[in-house]
Amino acid sequence: MRIADWPWHRPLQSAIRNPKSATKSGFTLVELLVVIAIIGILVALLLPAIQSAREAARRSQCVNHLKQMSLAFALHDNTYGIYADGGENQWATKRIVVKGSNPPRPTVAPMQVWGWPYQILPFVEQADLWALFPELKVFGTPVSLYFCPTRRAPMAIERHNGELRAMIDYAGNAGTTENLAGFGMMGNGLDAPIVRRPDATRKDRSGPVSPDKDIVDGLSKTLLIGEKCMNVGLIGKEQPDDDSGYVDGWDWDNMRWGYIPPAPDWSAGELDPRNWDPPTHSAFGSSHPGLFNAALCDGSVTAISYNVDLKVFKLASSRNDGQVYDAEALR
Repeated sequence: MRIADWPWHRPLQSAIRNPKSATKSGFTLVELLVVIAIIGILVALLLPAIQSAREAARRSQCVNHLKQMSLAFALHDNTYGIYADGGENQWATKRIVVKGSNPPRPTVAPMQVWGWPYQILPFVEQADLWALFPELKVFGTPVSLYFCPTRRAPMAIERHNGELRAMIDYAGNAGTTENLAGFGMMGNGLDAPIVRRPDATRKDRSGPVSPDKDIVDGLSKTLLIGEKCMNVGLIGKEQPDDDSGYVDGWDWDNMRWGYIPPAPDWSAGELDPRNWDPPTHSAFGSSHPGLFNAALCDGSVTAISYNVDLKVFKLASSRNDGQVYDAEALR
């Protein structure tokens, strides 16, 4: 038998006779477009899942922030026998210090005018910042715990007077008692777990809150801290509820009211009338889709729907209404 007649040699022989058959054909334009279209479809299908996973991770981090802050309230109670309060004197640039202390040492609730986020600093591993002087260094230093990663990174904004103020994305529950007279103050917190700085000479103030004695509706049934609704279109700029920062005393920068329906974040420019609408700046809310996170007085964190019945939300926001509600109704 000749070598040319061997079977394994026949494809080579055929290729020699027909060189075009040995050339591997490439993609046609139609095939290339089909492949690109398939890749585009796969990306379109996967992108929402990736974004959803990222949001789930950010929301989990936000929940952890609220847990740490609620634990700080419990530690404050263990140390001083009362919760941190909401302070006094919005826009106050000076905190109260212990008389005669050298170096100066800040006072604690109920003798401090700066708000609850400042008062709990020693219990969130920020004791050095709490004791730092001068005041400019304190209210210009962001605390990463006080920011929701879905909305923004830790930041301080420059005010019209040149001061740097570190912001906060969380607000204390100021209860359901209404007082529409003061800009930035929508109520004095008579039924709240975080009260306005007590004043024995005023009937519109509550005394210090001891959770064991004063939260009679139950720690697991009373909202303590939640995320705040904001105009995200003006983040980084002064706006009514995001200009004085976390040290602010009894102001809607870090206090919100339970008789106002919670709402999602919104986005608008400086001329939008909602920028000066008090209810907008007094509501709980967030950048999370469909819900905001809130810590209860027992340290647990729950999701609250923007569609929650206002009657139920008011019950959760009062510490002493004596009424019962179903926790599932918040979601």
